[in-house]
Amino acid sequence: MNGSPRSHRSPRTLGFVALGFAIVFFSLGSTIVKKAGIPGPTLAFWRMLLTSILWSLILWFTEHSTVTRADLRRALVPGIVFGLNITAFFTGVTKTSVANAEFIGTLTPLVLVPAGAIFFKEKINGRALWFGLISLAGLVIVLFNVPSNSVATWAGNITIFAAMLFWATYLLTSRRLRGGDMSVQRIMASIMPIAALTILPITLVQGNFTQVTAHSVPYIVLLSVMTGTLAHGMIVYAQHTVPVGTIGILQVAQPALAVCWAYLLLDQTIVPIQIVGMVLVVIGLAAVVTVTRRATSPAPEFEAEPQVEAHREQR
Repeated sequence: MNGSPRSHRSPRTLGFVALGFAIVFFSLGSTIVKKAGIPGPTLAFWRMLLTSILWSLILWFTEHSTVTRADLRRALVPGIVFGLNITAFFTGVTKTSVANAEFIGTLTPLVLVPAGAIFFKEKINGRALWFGLISLAGLVIVLFNVPSNSVATWAGNITIFAAMLFWATYLLTSRRLRGGDMSVQRIMASIMPIAALTILPITLVQGNFTQVTAHSVPYIVLLSVMTGTLAHGMIVYAQHTVPVGTIGILQVAQPALAVCWAYLLLDQTIVPIQIVGMVLVVIGLAAVVTVTRRATSPAPEFEAEPQVEAHREQR
């Protein structure tokens, strides 16, 4: 009898540990993009290419198979949108602060709630909308009170906002894949090469396809392994023992953690009033996730990808 509780607690504990590592990895994404020091599309392409190889290897070793034409056809639209998301996010991060990028990205649930009602006939909870307004108010405080020495620009903010819309579109279009018979590794191995091919012409047109430096290579590898592969795998592992709603609520802390990394590793500063705005964003989004999950239970839950990751794929 003494061993039974321990056997039940251990998988749950390991699930929370995996989730914690995933959130930390995703929160580092924005800082790594800035540290790489190369154009966003260039970083996005080479990161996506390497991640495609990694997920293909994972698929081979776990299922002893490769991606089929049917898989690629099903993943075509999500893959294209995902490629545009990564390109826009990596580009926007180089033109604005990590705080702005991360907290604009957190607005994804506020897009998904009405979109779910329009496209999937999901019921909108009025309280979720009111809590969403709290997050919007907090975001306004963050964006309009940047320090005088901040690297934030409105061009970067708008690009990040476009990335957030692409991410929401990706979640909506990939929903049928997650609900079908494709495993996570097959989905990722199908989406990643399509995303890489989507980014390729953008890098060629902008003329920065080969602007990879010796300094940037370790960061490309780090993004590919840490956020593009390990963090996703850890989220999937956590989902076996940690409720999806709990995962969603805990991931709300990701942008705040990203701001801490930017402060420590990039010397980016924030002012006290911005912290107030960040707290409002986190509180509002946590409430939106909680209310939405309760409203849809016990119906199948809308599975939000990390952002990102969990930004989170953000990335």
